[in-house]
Amino acid sequence: MLIGSYADQYSTYDDDFKPLAPPVRTPAPSFLAVGPGGVRYAVAELDEGQVSAFTPGGELINTLPTGGGSPCHLAVADGRLFVANYASGSITAFALRPDGGLDRRTDLAQHAGASIVADRQEGPHAHQVTVRGTMLHAVDLGMDAIVHYRVTPEGGLEHLRTTTVQPLGTGPRHLVFHPDGRVFVANELASTVSTYTSGFELLDVKPSCLVQPVGDNLPSELALSADGRHLYVANRGNDTITTFAVESGGLLPIDEVSTGGTWPRHFTVLQGALCVANQHSNTVALLELDSDSGVPHPARVVLEHPSPTAVVPVAL
Repeated sequence: MLIGSYADQYSTYDDDFKPLAPPVRTPAPSFLAVGPGGVRYAVAELDEGQVSAFTPGGELINTLPTGGGSPCHLAVADGRLFVANYASGSITAFALRPDGGLDRRTDLAQHAGASIVADRQEGPHAHQVTVRGTMLHAVDLGMDAIVHYRVTPEGGLEHLRTTTVQPLGTGPRHLVFHPDGRVFVANELASTVSTYTSGFELLDVKPSCLVQPVGDNLPSELALSADGRHLYVANRGNDTITTFAVESGGLLPIDEVSTGGTWPRHFTVLQGALCVANQHSNTVALLELDSDSGVPHPARVVLEHPSPTAVVPVAL
């Protein structure tokens, strides 16, 4: 398990959450990805963004600028690395070397646009990149949009179309594809979850939490169970995970449980459990999943880590 953070370090743990090595020191590695051969890629979420490649043992291979500000998400596919630059609202594509190092930047796609929430949507803010086949889908919170690209054989990003989410002010953050083709999107600003067809036509919108928030609630990550029967959504504000049953007619809310900490920025689905990075409480928690209902059991803190922001499974 890799743990990213805002504490200028990422860490590696075994399946029992025991550290395997000293933390790797690198600037603001808020999100990580693992490529072929176990190479680790880490953003440097800085005003002048960077991305670095590391060996499985934590040795730096090389670092390149992303060409954008505050990179916050990565995706690895077919010998290429893609980065979402939040502050500048752009997507960067890199070619990778045979050793997994960063070869060169092959494209930089700049988004343009804004939406109605003045202090959060004054311009584009790319938040996530997801690659499926030759398609890349970029979720942009600032534009209230999902931008669709074709990845060319040369590593270029060919803009195909843009899906504007409704209603405006929704602020989409992350998406996930269901095996049946539907797409679920966590909406940070509206505290909702949207369901789309495979063609990104809106089907339904549900609140992301069952308990009415006292103040703002900002959904962060979402993920499907291994069998696709349940969708889990993290809520920053309520500090909870909401469980939805995925049915043919849409999402059915089932339960909402505490993450055992504050500000769950990210989580991942392990075998039979959810592992959650509680950023503001400096903890990582494990929530075992009920084998029948799919609902998480109460959380237990499995480790303390400064400002954890991402939990990424990795084969050891």
